[in-house]
Amino acid sequence: MKYDFDQIIDRKHAEGSYSSKWADNGVGAFNAFGDQPYPEDRLSLFLADMDFKTAPPVIAAMQKVLDHGLMGYSRAPKEYAPAVEGWFDRRFGWKVDPSWIRIHRGAHNAIKDILPHISEPGDGVIVLQPTYFFRSDVVSCGRHYVGVRMNNDEGFYTINWEKLEEAMREPTNTFMIMEQPHNPTGRIWTVEEIKKIGELAKKYGITLISDEVHMDISRKGEKVEPLMKVLGPEKLITITGVNKTFNLAGLAMTNVVIGDEDIKAKLGPSRNSASPFGIAAVIAAYTQCDDWVDALNEYLDKLIDHIIGRLHAELPEIKVRKPDGTYVLWLDFSGFGLTDDQVNERLQLRAHLAMSDGRTMDTFPGEQYRRWCATCPISVADEAIDRLVKAFKG
Repeated sequence: MKYDFDQIIDRKHAEGSYSSKWADNGVGAFNAFGDQPYPEDRLSLFLADMDFKTAPPVIAAMQKVLDHGLMGYSRAPKEYAPAVEGWFDRRFGWKVDPSWIRIHRGAHNAIKDILPHISEPGDGVIVLQPTYFFRSDVVSCGRHYVGVRMNNDEGFYTINWEKLEEAMREPTNTFMIMEQPHNPTGRIWTVEEIKKIGELAKKYGITLISDEVHMDISRKGEKVEPLMKVLGPEKLITITGVNKTFNLAGLAMTNVVIGDEDIKAKLGPSRNSASPFGIAAVIAAYTQCDDWVDALNEYLDKLIDHIIGRLHAELPEIKVRKPDGTYVLWLDFSGFGLTDDQVNERLQLRAHLAMSDGRTMDTFPGEQYRRWCATCPISVADEAIDRLVKAFKG
């Protein structure tokens, strides 16, 4: 392979790392181990942040900014939006007007920036459950969080259409946040499912916000269809970015696509300002790095197949389904017959593994899901599985 995704890079102690995922003072260590000492040999598997170096052209582009030596207030040049639009067209057959593209500092900040301008205090925002952390985004804006539980068939999640329509029918519910692909279940929504969501949204006057930051990451043979490509731009906001695809979350470069004229008028003009490093990184990523993303997806396919194969063979009590997209594995530990505290004790104190607790992602009481972001070299994944086997079988 042209790119070395097997390289192990020190993110705990290396100068210049500052990783919140791996550092002693990182949010991950705190969330996973609480008031326990942070084990030096811990493995951080909880965050959608890859342990692979980003694409070489992206590094080279940011090096040019550093060589220039001036990091003042910056604004995206005329080449920026066409680079983003070209990626959408080339990779997904999704054609957008470059004028629809707005820069925000992260997906969560984008939601919190936009909702107050286009909704009213107390409006309900529908979210499919389980879900990534949208509750705080919605509540912090003074809006009402409305969860709709999905159907779960042995790890394959589908929309409960009756419950969804019931939520949409409520007059105070005016928005819905979607994810394509879905996090943490890994579902890629089909064209038929997207159209049905669109029909219901139109029927009840719901504005859709589609978080598509994982859109570039999918299994071989699977195809992500952006919601706006299928439904058109009316009453739809799409959130995209280089953060997950190119491991650039620290740059907080999120591209929000808005073609609805009423929504754009409520938001006003976009300044499209960002750091010079972020601007350079996005242009390079979207114009020079198709082959790197193809190689990344190939490696992630191999990594995910390897992890699931070993878990099925050595820890069949853990139920896990191969995700259609994302690099997220949604692990069900309920087969061990343990309590949540006992599962955490084995993960944290015995195995020294940091995974996201499913209870933070709107699972129900009694469920024992943990999210493993499979974003590491295969050798690290093997070490994690060895520890799981020892902690739960030893």
